[in-house]
Amino acid sequence: MTIDPIMYANLILSAIAVILILILAAIVLILLHMRSLPPKIKEKAEDKESNKKIENDKKTKDKEVAEPSTLYKSESIEENLMEIFRQYKLTSFTMATIDGLVISSTESYPDEDAANYSYMYLQGSQPESPYIKLIGVPYKGGTVVGIIKSENELSENDITLIERDIRYILRKNM
Repeated sequence: MTIDPIMYANLILSAIAVILILILAAIVLILLHMRSLPPKIKEKAEDKESNKKIENDKKTKDKEVAEPSTLYKSESIEENLMEIFRQYKLTSFTMATIDGLVISSTESYPDEDAANYSYMYLQGSQPESPYIKLIGVPYKGGTVVGIIKSENELSENDITLIERDIRYILRKNM
């Protein structure tokens, strides 16, 4: 029996579909596993240190900083992500796993950025552009990579506040 080109193409498409289904199942399992893990004491200590740093920055700046609980009221991670996007006037914002899988994004096609920038973060480097910042937020034994794109350079205070807000959103929504 010979395989004609149409049959061969159908076999390849079927194999690709099976692979995509397996990848999706793995992502779902990872997210379910992340949700079931208990919060780490280390995260609480880091949150306290981050909040102390933010309080010190508040004293030195006139800018009023709202508490995350007043800003991020939605039960949807996507809606809360859009609020970060609006709050800090970002061009885009993507949250990804350390291995490059997209958790949520304001971009239409964030997969390539998530993969590239997560790898870059894992290597300990930052993009050359001053308008793109990578941050790592510890979450349930892993790290969530934040890919922040802005038209203007963000201050260290803004980066610290974004990290704080992401921690809050992850605890609230996942």
